[in-house]
Amino acid sequence: MGNISKVSYLLGKFKGTGLGEYPTISPFNYTEEIEFSTNGKPFIFYQQKTWNANGQPLHSESGYMRFPPNGKIELVISEPTGITEIYDGELMGENNETITFKLTNIQRTPTAKPPHTTNVIRKFTFDQNANTLSYTMDMATTTTTDLTHHLGATLQKQL
Repeated sequence: MGNISKVSYLLGKFKGTGLGEYPTISPFNYTEEIEFSTNGKPFIFYQQKTWNANGQPLHSESGYMRFPPNGKIELVISEPTGITEIYDGELMGENNETITFKLTNIQRTPTAKPPHTTNVIRKFTFDQNANTLSYTMDMATTTTTDLTHHLGATLQKQL
């Protein structure tokens, strides 16, 4: 099963709130739900959904965390906006509580709207005492070329 046992704390559903910001948009608050599940094979299914304050859907994505024998973690994400992203991840921390994913490949359908994402770093940190998952997402686009903070949230594990 590779590294999957090292991140078993991810399995389950997390829900909470976050703040989005970026130089090209007004800051916004959102509610988020992320679910990690497995069917016993060496991958974790990932599904993420967000809503605005009025309960209207904002963003969603789904994919898989893969655990190849090289000790890394790969994240493959598909978005309904016509984008797929592939990340190379690394476990860090005394208890493997932090995973940092760096974008290695991005593909778009011909109708994916600009500005196009060019680089992303996603960082997930699990706090075992609080039973929370916090994450940040830094992003660069064709109009904001430097990696810039975009999203941050703290999500409570649902029991």
